[in-house]
Amino acid sequence: MASVKNSDQHRRTPRTGGRIPPGFTLVLPTLLPVGLLVLALVLPGFMFEGDQTASRIGLGPAAWPNMMLRGMAAFCVLWIARDIWALGAASRMPTLSIPDEDDHYHFGKAIVGLLMIVAYGWMLPILGFAVSTSLFIMIWCVFGGLRNPLVVLPVALIGTIALLWLFMGLALMPLPRGQGVFDDFSIWVLRATGIY
Repeated sequence: MASVKNSDQHRRTPRTGGRIPPGFTLVLPTLLPVGLLVLALVLPGFMFEGDQTASRIGLGPAAWPNMMLRGMAAFCVLWIARDIWALGAASRMPTLSIPDEDDHYHFGKAIVGLLMIVAYGWMLPILGFAVSTSLFIMIWCVFGGLRNPLVVLPVALIGTIALLWLFMGLALMPLPRGQGVFDDFSIWVLRATGIY
């Protein structure tokens, strides 16, 4: 009887053959939001010089990364609180779990997506942020299965303008404008949207 109880208290891991206490496997998924929370609290001290202040025109370059990290910290606190609540009852499970795959994973699509990201970074200095981002969003939508041009074009234009305002208008980050005709077009877009 003692050997049966002993085997019930510990579960073998399939890869290592080692033993993990059953309670620890329930707490293990919560380590992810705890780690992310620590990173969100520690990283701002390493990103910028201590004398960075907000500009009178915009929020400054430190504003949006700090806002993202604060948002991540807030959601991690909610995630941890939800997991603690879930662990308080036997019928509830932690937030993080292995998803059920409905379809086969397409490695070809993943590779094409990675190549698109590399091409986007390569084209930024040539075409500029506005043109490259619009093209990237349009191709990504079409590649993802969205084919209606009445949806794809507005999504690409609104997304690009929103990103221009976020990075160049509020954060005052200099983004590539492109070369030649693309530089002139980028200046026109920035003036038309009120950023310049």
